[in-house]
Amino acid sequence: MTRPPGSGQNYVMNYLISSKWSLGEHFVITDDSGKPRFDVRGNLGFSRSLSLCDVSGAELATIRKLMMSTEHEIMLGGQRVANVYHKGFFGDSYEIDSGFGTLFAKGNFLGWNYTIALQGQPVATVSRLPAFGEKFAVEIAASENDVFILAVVLAIDAIHDERRRQQQGGAGGMFGAGGIFGGGIT
Repeated sequence: MTRPPGSGQNYVMNYLISSKWSLGEHFVITDDSGKPRFDVRGNLGFSRSLSLCDVSGAELATIRKLMMSTEHEIMLGGQRVANVYHKGFFGDSYEIDSGFGTLFAKGNFLGWNYTIALQGQPVATVSRLPAFGEKFAVEIAASENDVFILAVVLAIDAIHDERRRQQQGGAGGMFGAGGIFGGGIT
């Protein structure tokens, strides 16, 4: 858990995030075989934070929405390690300022096919699984901190959905009816 993002390119850890889950305030991230690996709890609408926990319930990371902004902060072990925010007028890329270096996420955020890179080297990819339609694969390079990268992916989704709602002038949640995760966190 303490290893920072590096420049590895071999994707060895694969996680799946379902776009459909209950209206409760948590959902599970599995490995590619379907085994539960992480539990995401919280509500950005009320508590303004999400917790990424291991399967025993121990908190590994926290994602907090900063006030009066779409920017989100990532905490590991109680320490702020990164801020995630969109870049560009259309939110076509995201920047992750971290103690590990500046990472950039670029690609198709509407279709959920994008890459996260550090110093020009891919560290993770996020892609919609065409056979499942309701699942998204997160492939993380061997040298990366899985918890950190998954927290970045969750923060990007939160920012993307909030920007989408603002452009549409409607309500809803980060993972609400229009969000990719289709649940009740708002």
